[in-house]
Amino acid sequence: MRHAVVHALVLAALVASVAASEPEYFLDSNTAFYEGASVSYVIAPPAEFKLVVDRALDDGYSMAFIPEHDSYDSASVMITATFYRLTENTFDEILTADTIALREHYDPKLIIRPVDSVFLFSGDPIKTYYVDDKTRFIPTVMVSYYDSGDEILIFELTISASGLPRFLAERVYTSFLERVKVLKKGTLEPEGS
Repeated sequence: MRHAVVHALVLAALVASVAASEPEYFLDSNTAFYEGASVSYVIAPPAEFKLVVDRALDDGYSMAFIPEHDSYDSASVMITATFYRLTENTFDEILTADTIALREHYDPKLIIRPVDSVFLFSGDPIKTYYVDDKTRFIPTVMVSYYDSGDEILIFELTISASGLPRFLAERVYTSFLERVKVLKKGTLEPEGS
C-alpha cells in the first residue's frame, strides 16, 4: 500500500512537471557532460529525475535518467543515452541496423513511425521515431538519433506497464530532448550558432 502511495505521489509530481509551460534548465550533479570528437554535449535530466551511470553502463548504455524516487531495476520511466563513434558505419547504416534490431526483438510488424519537428536546444533536428504495437504493451515508446558527424547519440524512452501513461512519458521525453545542448568544442556556445 505504501508503495502505491509513493508511486501516486511520484506520478503526480511528473504530471505537474509536464504541465509547466516553460521547461527549466537545471545544472546540477544529475547533469551529464560528454566530450565528443568535435562537439560536447550537456544533457540535463527532466525535473524530478536523476542520472544513473554505473548501472546503465552495465546494461550497455552510456547513461540513464529515471524518476528520482525509483530504483534502476524497477523504474517506471527511463530515458537512456548511448554514444557510438562513427568509424566504419554511416549514420544511416546504424539507424537501419537499430530499426532491424527493434523489429527482431519485438515483432517484424512493429509500428515505427517518424515524429515530426523534434529539436535539440540549439535548434538542431533530432530524428525521432515512435514505436508501438496495438496488440500488446511494449516498453519502448520512442527512440531518437542525433548525428554529430563523428558520433551518434541515441536516446530511448521506455516505460513500465504500471508507470507513467505513454502520452505523458512522451511529453517528458520531448521536453527533455529540447534541453539537450550540443556545444562547439571548447566553447559554451551551441553548435550551429
